[in-house]
Amino acid sequence: MIDNQAARKDTLRSAARWDALLRSEDVTEQEKQAHDAWLKADPAHTYAWQQVEKLRRQLQSVPGTASLNTLQLKQYQGHSRRAVLRSFALLAAGGAIGSLAWRQAPTQSWMASHRTARGERRKYSLADGTQLILNTATALDVVETSTARVIRLYEGEIFIRTSERAKKVAANKALQIRTEQGLVIPLGTVFTVRKQDMSTQVTVLEDEVELIPLSAGDKTQRIVAGEQAWMSTRNVKVANAAPQADSWTRDLLVVVDWPLSSLVAELSRYRKGVLRCDPSIAGLRVSGSFPIDDTGRALQAIANALPVKIDRLTHYWVTIKEVS
Repeated sequence: MIDNQAARKDTLRSAARWDALLRSEDVTEQEKQAHDAWLKADPAHTYAWQQVEKLRRQLQSVPGTASLNTLQLKQYQGHSRRAVLRSFALLAAGGAIGSLAWRQAPTQSWMASHRTARGERRKYSLADGTQLILNTATALDVVETSTARVIRLYEGEIFIRTSERAKKVAANKALQIRTEQGLVIPLGTVFTVRKQDMSTQVTVLEDEVELIPLSAGDKTQRIVAGEQAWMSTRNVKVANAAPQADSWTRDLLVVVDWPLSSLVAELSRYRKGVLRCDPSIAGLRVSGSFPIDDTGRALQAIANALPVKIDRLTHYWVTIKEVS
C-alpha cells in the first residue's frame, strides 16, 4: 500500500516535471495536450499544479534558491536546464532551502509529515520523550538539525509537554516551534501553540516560554504559566490565559461567559460541513463544558441552555437560530 505522504510528494514532483517541460524552449503541442490530460485525470494533479504555480510566484521574491547537482539534472536532459532548476527550486522551497524561503513559501500543509483530519486528535512523542498532542486539522513537520529540534507548525494546534530528558538535551539542542510569525522556545514547560491566520497563539500551563517574532530583531518576550500571548511577525501581546485552555486534550471545550458566536466558531473546528449561528443571537453569553467528539450532543446542550433551536438543512449544514 502506497503511503499517502509519499503519494503526495510524487504528485508534486510530477507537477514540477511538467512545469519544467512546459517552460522548455522545445515543448510541443502534443506535450501540452498530454499535460492537460494529466490535469484532468485526478483532482490531486490539479491541486499539485496549483501549488507549484503558487510556490513559483512566491519564490520570485526570494534572493537565491537551491541548485541541483549534475546527477539530478541528467535524468531531465531533454528539458531546458534553466526550467528544470526553476521547477526543482519550487520543490526545495517545500523542504529546506533556508529560513527565508521557508518564511515566504512554507511547505504546504497537505505535504506535512504529521497531520490530523477535521475532528481528529493524535498523540506523538519525539525521540527525547517530549509529548505532543495534535488537535483537529493540524499539520506539522519535525526537523532535526545539528543545533535544534524544530517543529514546523503550518496549521492547527498542538499541546507540548517537555520531558526531563528533553530539558537536558535542550542544553545542546534546543527545541523550537516555528510558524510564519516566528519562534516559540520552551524553557522546560507545558504549553499549547495554535496557528491562526495572522498570528500564533501560545498558552503557557507550566513554567515559561520564550517568543521571538520574525521581524523583531533581537527582541524576545517571555510568558509564564497562566499567561497567553498572540505573536505577530513584529510584536507580542500578552493577556491572562483562558480557564482550562487545554481542555481539548481531554475531549472537551470548556468556556466561561463566551458569546455564542465564539463557541460555535470553536465547535465548527471539530465538525465537517457548515456550522453557524444567526447574527441575532450571536451575542448570547454561554458557559459550560461541551464534548468535541460529539458535536451533535454539544449542539443539543446549547439548545437546552439557551432560547435557541438547531436548524439542520442537512447533516453538513447546521444553523443555530432564535426560537420564534
